[in-house]
Amino acid sequence: MGGFGFKEAERADAVYRYSVRCDRATSTRIEAAARKAGISVTAFVQRHFETILDARPNATKLASFDAAGFDAVEFSKRHHVTLMAARLWGTLRVHAGDNGHVQRFQTQLAEDIGCDHASTGRLITALLEAGLLETVRRGKQGAPAAYRVIGG
Repeated sequence: MGGFGFKEAERADAVYRYSVRCDRATSTRIEAAARKAGISVTAFVQRHFETILDARPNATKLASFDAAGFDAVEFSKRHHVTLMAARLWGTLRVHAGDNGHVQRFQTQLAEDIGCDHASTGRLITALLEAGLLETVRRGKQGAPAAYRVIGG
């Protein structure tokens, strides 16, 4: 007697599982981000897994950005970040070049969104942890930090 007459891979409703590995520090950051988002670690990783094919690391040009139509409230809910972090992301996106890179001093960003300089650092950290921003170069005395805006 043979099997059931079909291969598992041929089933339309087949589910595939993948495993990923990370160090303890990364695991801790993922757990903290999931707690902050109010979801399980598995759901958090699954949500990000579902977007990996949408990411185009070799893309040279970002889609146009409608600053006037940007809804910070909807963005904050969708990405589980604070409203101020969403506003900061929008400001960074406005100043980003076609490749997503932006250079701004934290004082300029604070002025752009109407908050104090110290809060800007926390908001940037939140965007980094949410995967919406990457640090290209840290800021130095007299030189602004450089970031790459991700997602949207």
